[in-house]
Amino acid sequence: MREAGSLEARPGVPPTPTHLAGLLQELQRSPAQAVIYSPYNDPRAAAFLSQRARIPAIMLPYTVGGSDRARDLFGLFQDTLERL
Repeated sequence: MREAGSLEARPGVPPTPTHLAGLLQELQRSPAQAVIYSPYNDPRAAAFLSQRARIPAIMLPYTVGGSDRARDLFGLFQDTLERL
């Protein structure tokens, strides 16, 4: 797995339309398999790229408790693998 880009140009700062347009251009040059985002991210940016690049958007829990099924470390790993 390799990173093709980041939804946030700067951590904690929502992406700008210009940043998302640049990511979309990059995905057209070098296609990715999915858009991965965390539950603390606003899902609209991931949905935007997912729809336009025609790839799935996958929310991955970032820690134990990050999703309903990630109640312990084993659950976190299991949930992450199943989502991928």
